Amino acid sequence: MKKNHLLIFLMVASLAGCAPLIKRLPKEIAKVSPEDLKKKLVTEYLQDGKKYEEMGDLVTALGYYKRALTVDPLNQEAIESRKGVEEELHSSAEEHYQAGIKFYKAGKYGHAPHEFLIALRLWPDHAGAVKMLTTRKRIQIKRYVMHTVQPGENLAKVAKIYYGDHRKFPLIAKYNNITDATRVYVGQKIKVPEIEGMPLLARKEGIRTEELEATDVVLKEWEKYALEKQEPAETRPVVEKEEALDQLASYRDDGVELFSINKYQEAIDAFNKVLNVYPQDTIALEYSCKAYLQHGISLFGKEDYLEARDQFKSCLRFKNDSQECQAYLEKSENLYKEVHYRKGIQLFDKELLTEAIEEWKLVWIIDPKYKRVDYLITKANTILKNIQELKDSQKE
Repeated sequence: MKKNHLLIFLMVASLAGCAPLIKRLPKEIAKVSPEDLKKKLVTEYLQDGKKYEEMGDLVTALGYYKRALTVDPLNQEAIESRKGVEEELHSSAEEHYQAGIKFYKAGKYGHAPHEFLIALRLWPDHAGAVKMLTTRKRIQIKRYVMHTVQPGENLAKVAKIYYGDHRKFPLIAKYNNITDATRVYVGQKIKVPEIEGMPLLARKEGIRTEELEATDVVLKEWEKYALEKQEPAETRPVVEKEEALDQLASYRDDGVELFSINKYQEAIDAFNKVLNVYPQDTIALEYSCKAYLQHGISLFGKEDYLEARDQFKSCLRFKNDSQECQAYLEKSENLYKEVHYRKGIQLFDKELLTEAIEEWKLVWIIDPKYKRVDYLITKANTILKNIQELKDSQKE
């Protein structure tokens, strides 16, 4: 009888799959009936599934629900739990897939495949993500032209110059191993490939070029997406991506220039315009951090400690491990409290109690326990109250 129980348990466990997740065989297994053992395993798998679902790990949760159904295919709770998790996973996978497409269209080639991979982890059968990551197409390249980026240009504009279509910029980015098409700078050398069947257009005056021999380039499906699946002209937005990229590049360049001449607040405003569209723009992120730090230091030097503190806080949002920024933040806050605390003392000594209270309130808002400032406010208010009562009694 014991052997039968053991055999049944091992059969159920093997059907459940994934050895690391199988529950250990209890010592008292011989005392458990096959039906009770079956219920016990289902209950444990359901509990584990709910635990991981609450943690947000839906992939692992789904695995446990599937194991529960392997043991008991008719268990209603497992059926409903599996259905709910699968719907969430499918929805999330589709969001990541669309995010990948969006990143690609924005020229964020380093981010696009990452989103497709996440989509596949959530939904391994997502046909779109599989196609984007696996399908390849060889583009024949006859030669390329070396183009020097001019002020106000980006890859979309370069594509417009040579191909007559700004939407062909992904090919230039791929050929030059540029993972972020929004990051090009004046003076940068870029190879513009001549695609078979699509000759390069006549070059515009003032652009230096050099013709060289070139090799072929292989594009994955996600990389050639914009080359083959364009929206009809009548459905495209009025503001073309070329114009959007131009404007963002202009804001970025303005921000860098403003930073270089110590106009930090203006630089921050320019970089914010870029980050509102592309939150991961590395140049805007890096310079925003520097601008907040330098602006804070400037305000610190002018003894505008509270505003300086806010600038340092903003800096830490971009680089939370900046020891310099953290040190300045603490100094700003401490000096702000000490300055207003001392002003309050001076005013109190001059019997200007209302003014003293206002100074101490500024400290109290930041740190209610700073040098017993709460006690001083109470004391000053008590004195004011007594004075008023004395005045009132004299009137009577």
